[in-house]
Amino acid sequence: MATMRILIADDSEIFVQRLKSSLAEVTGLEIVGHVDNGLDATLEIRKAKPDVVILDIHMPGASGIDVLKGLKKDQFQPIVIVLSNYSDRQYRKKCLESGARFFFDKSADFHEVVGALRGLMDAPPA
Repeated sequence: MATMRILIADDSEIFVQRLKSSLAEVTGLEIVGHVDNGLDATLEIRKAKPDVVILDIHMPGASGIDVLKGLKKDQFQPIVIVLSNYSDRQYRKKCLESGARFFFDKSADFHEVVGALRGLMDAPPA
């Protein structure tokens, strides 16, 4: 994959800036947008068609789980990485069942996101 296009859906501006700083260090990633609520997330994913969506669970308008469920109905299916403070087992299970490829805890697994993206970039095309 030449350039991996990333959309961030998270309502914490401080966290988004931290995430953007981490992603800026990875060659081959392009952040194509940021939305701060679940309703805009679904619309922007359909419009921007990113390769990967980094999605929070708790956002205004619609939850990340609602976004995942909506994406399952679409023809376009980006890879979704859920990155949330809601790391309880039931949230992890629900997100993965709803189509997320990865689920990371914001506080404990933040560094794992870059590794997951590098792994996706190195993987042969499906």
